[in-house]
Amino acid sequence: MKISELIENNKDKIIPELFEWVETFDWELDEEGERTIKPYLEVFMLAQRLENGQCKNIDYQNILFHIEQINYNEIKIQL
Repeated sequence: MKISELIENNKDKIIPELFEWVETFDWELDEEGERTIKPYLEVFMLAQRLENGQCKNIDYQNILFHIEQINYNEIKIQL
């Protein structure tokens, strides 16, 4: 099964976890130590594209990366 199909088949589990994961990027700092919203917006928009059925191949790869990060200490999303 392709990654895109696997993610689409499990998006009801993935979407809420991605939106929760977005909050970890709320106070992200850039190279100069300044607060940046860019990572927050990137992950938020990724979750929205999945929710709205607008993902491209690169989006599925990014979602898989974030799933691996979300599952780092505890399996929350099992595909």
